[in-house]
Amino acid sequence: MIDGKKFTTNIVAACDGRSSKVAKLSLLKSFNSNYEQVAFTFLVKAENYDESIAKQIFSEKGRDIKLEIDRDTEIRIKKSLKDTGIPVLGEEFGGNSISENSYLWVIDPLDGTSNYFRGLDQCCVSIALLKGTEGLIGVIYNFNTDEMFESAKGMGAFLNGQKIKVSDVDKRKKGYLTTGFPSSKEMKVNKEFISLLKEFKKVRMFGCAALSCAYIASGKCDFYTEKGVYIWDFAAGISLIEEAGGSVNFAEISEGRYSVSFSNGKI
Repeated sequence: MIDGKKFTTNIVAACDGRSSKVAKLSLLKSFNSNYEQVAFTFLVKAENYDESIAKQIFSEKGRDIKLEIDRDTEIRIKKSLKDTGIPVLGEEFGGNSISENSYLWVIDPLDGTSNYFRGLDQCCVSIALLKGTEGLIGVIYNFNTDEMFESAKGMGAFLNGQKIKVSDVDKRKKGYLTTGFPSSKEMKVNKEFISLLKEFKKVRMFGCAALSCAYIASGKCDFYTEKGVYIWDFAAGISLIEEAGGSVNFAEISEGRYSVSFSNGKI
């Protein structure tokens, strides 16, 4: 597991530019190996995890569904990060909020819960380290496909150890858009959304914001936009997309909810 005090000192130094490139890469490798140990020990694909228990519903409200695995995984991830001394904000149990120049872990223990519940592969674990709204570390792990997307400030973005970058598509009519269908019933909102869809060659709706970010970073899609998402939905994508050469824009539009536009920076 993570050596909290040593890890915190090293990661702060690295993200503030006070470590050599070699030290940064070593730190990233250390973080990833620790995270993988955590992931493979207790995430939803662990051999000793009873899936019937994992899929027990403890909350179902409107379009949202919460499973036992959501809560259990968040508890375990928080425990693994506790010794870093950095506060944690998670989807299931909340925590500290974002504040300027303060470090904060932001975790989504299972993004795409509904997909997981129905046996669809578009779901993942997402962990980010932020300083204010700046992305320092991003880890997105799709346990179904064994794809580990990872990044850290100044170190690049990687998929299973191989460096990745955003696509070179420079026109929306050639681009792939990933988004989520708006829940608003206002006709104006829906007309604007349909108009946006028509600008792109293809549209994909994965039902998983974190993976949408990962697909922008790895060049599989070119533009991701959505309104009404929470910080834990896209936090890991901030560092991941920037380190892959892309562009990120997000703003809080209501308490706790954001409008995001992430792209390859070319369209």
